[in-house]
Amino acid sequence: MNFSHDELLLELDHIEATIARAVRQAGSGHDPTLERQLDAHGRSLRAMLDAEAAVVVDDVLDAAKRVLDAAEPAAPLLMLDMARANLAAVVRRSQRLRPAA
Repeated sequence: MNFSHDELLLELDHIEATIARAVRQAGSGHDPTLERQLDAHGRSLRAMLDAEAAVVVDDVLDAAKRVLDAAEPAAPLLMLDMARANLAAVVRRSQRLRPAA
């Protein structure tokens, strides 16, 4: 399926909002509802990006889940920040690589 860059940016905004919830709940433990939401965003992003970007999406999801489960969330929060920056760079790069419509 073809997705516009605006749709990709919208999905990035959605996952960022869900990640912000995970950050607020850092160290609080397993949250099945939040993890399902993260997984749903991950599936959407993987469908919109190429196969190589799927690894970056997985990194973000794993880091967000680690933040929830960490007894001391400082290091997982740093890893999550780096993973989010990588995902944002992948999304920006995908815009440049897309053929003009």
